Amino acid sequence: MSRRLLGIILLILLLVLTGSGILMYFLPFKKSIASLHTLFALLFMLAMVFHIVNNKLPLKNYILGKRLSKFKKLQSPLIVLVVVLLALAVYFELPLLNKLYAFGNQIRNEQLGKKEMNFDYQVIDLKKAKGDKLISIELKKGKAFQYPLFAIWVEDTHGNYIQTLYISRVISSSTFDFGQKKDEQWKSAILRRPEALPYWSHKRGIKAVDGLYMPLGNSSDIDAYSGATPTGNFIINSKSKIAKGNYKILVELNQSYDWNEYYTKDKYPNDKIYSGSGQVGQPSLIYEVQISSNDFDSNAYKLMTLVGHGHYSGKDGELYKNLNQVTSAKQIADRIIIHLKSL
Repeated sequence: MSRRLLGIILLILLLVLTGSGILMYFLPFKKSIASLHTLFALLFMLAMVFHIVNNKLPLKNYILGKRLSKFKKLQSPLIVLVVVLLALAVYFELPLLNKLYAFGNQIRNEQLGKKEMNFDYQVIDLKKAKGDKLISIELKKGKAFQYPLFAIWVEDTHGNYIQTLYISRVISSSTFDFGQKKDEQWKSAILRRPEALPYWSHKRGIKAVDGLYMPLGNSSDIDAYSGATPTGNFIINSKSKIAKGNYKILVELNQSYDWNEYYTKDKYPNDKIYSGSGQVGQPSLIYEVQISSNDFDSNAYKLMTLVGHGHYSGKDGELYKNLNQVTSAKQIADRIIIHLKSL
């Protein structure tokens, strides 16, 4: 076959493939377009075979780099390397390339009246945690999620604190990355935030040197269970040595600056904590689930229930069950699921 005729055929096939590919990217799936794209892709492959046979000698020289400078000889392996890396990036869903796919998918779904949601999860493994029982906490964020702080712990059925399963690192140390502003720059500093997670801190029942129940670093009982504060959907994998029996697992979460019509900035002007830090808002929320020893053997999943809130400025460790004044804070978490498994 002449090179001229083969070149024209390849050009026409390439134009059809390009056009059908664009249609498949922007339009909902249609069998006719997909069939067209598939057929012409096969024809293109066949034409490429003829092209390689007709031009095997010059192609061989291009690949081997004969009579070329050392730099130009590297062009072929570099191109192969780039193609392989690009293929791997697409296969393993590299975020940047995945966004390219998601953009087209969103356009197609909108034409069908569909909405696709992304459920990417941040996985936090507490590698220093010890025990033969795996307790995983999955949280799917709600529309009000804005980097809240978390505490997760185990109690017996009478409400007695047993063990912390996870605590935000900034709470375990009271050291915040943006704790103090100096010379127009934020620097880490120790901040005491008794209003952040008051129910957990009072349940734990250990006072720091300043008399507050919030930890102040070097706490041997929680150091292995502290971790980075999640910035979105997350799964925290923790462990426990709890014996056989019935227990409760609780989650307390709190988000700063989420004032509402009831919990306003000036709601409690005489409260030094509430009115002083400027980081308060709606009080912490507490979620709870009942578990038993059999749940670990059966690889169980449990949905947590919202049961109340903590004190708005952390003055006590009471559980306040009236949630009428809490609004958007209820939408910080869309759902919280506990996964129990024996190791």
